[in-house]
Amino acid sequence: MKHCRACDVDVATPAVLCPLCGTPLAGLADADCAAVYPPAGSRKEYNFVKRLLLLLSVVGAAVCIVVNLLVMPSFWWWTIVVTALVYAWAVVPHAMRRGGNAAGKVLMQVVAGSALAVLVDFETGYRGWGVSFVVPAFICAGIVAVVVLVMCNRTNWAGYVLYQAVLAVFGLAMPVLYFTGLAHSLVGAVVPSILAVATLAGMAVFGDRTIKNEFRRRLHF
Repeated sequence: MKHCRACDVDVATPAVLCPLCGTPLAGLADADCAAVYPPAGSRKEYNFVKRLLLLLSVVGAAVCIVVNLLVMPSFWWWTIVVTALVYAWAVVPHAMRRGGNAAGKVLMQVVAGSALAVLVDFETGYRGWGVSFVVPAFICAGIVAVVVLVMCNRTNWAGYVLYQAVLAVFGLAMPVLYFTGLAHSLVGAVVPSILAVATLAGMAVFGDRTIKNEFRRRLHF
C-alpha cells in the first residue's frame, strides 16, 4: 500500500499522486487495488458559511467604525478590530487547509502573529511591547513547535529543516534588535537566541548530509 507523507495516511491506489493533496506517494500499490474513491462532497455548504462569515466580518467592522467615531473619536480602536479580522481571514484558512508542510504553517503563524502585534502596538501609541515581548514569544513558540513536529514525525524531519533554520535566524535577530534599541527586554532577546543556537547545534550534530541535501533541494543550488 502506498503512503502519503504530507497527509500521513495510507492510500490504496495505483496512482502516483495523493488524491487528497497531490503529493507524490511513496511505496508500492497492492496488486488488487483499484483507483476507486467516494465522490467528493458538495462544497456548497462550505461556501455558504464562508460567505456568511465574510458578510458578518464586514458588517461587524463597519459597526465598530461607526461606534468608535461616535463614542470615542480620539482613539481609533476600530483599527485593531479591522487588523484582527484581516489577520484571521489571511492566516486561519491557510492553517486549516489540508496538506502542505506543517512547519511552513507554523512559520507563517509566527510571521503573521508578530506582524499583527507590532501593528497593534503602533496603532495604540507605540510602546515597544510588540517587539520586546510578543515577537520573542512567537519565535520561541515556533521553534518549540517545529521541534515537536520533528520528534513526532522523524521519518520526514528533513522537510522541516529549512523552516526551523528560518525561525532560528529570527531568534538570533532578537539580540540585534535589543542592542540597537528597537527592543527593550533583555529576556526577550536572550531566550529566543538561546533556543536558536540550540536548534542550529542540534541540526549540525544530528542532521549530517541530510540537511545539506534539503537546503540544496529547497533553494535550488
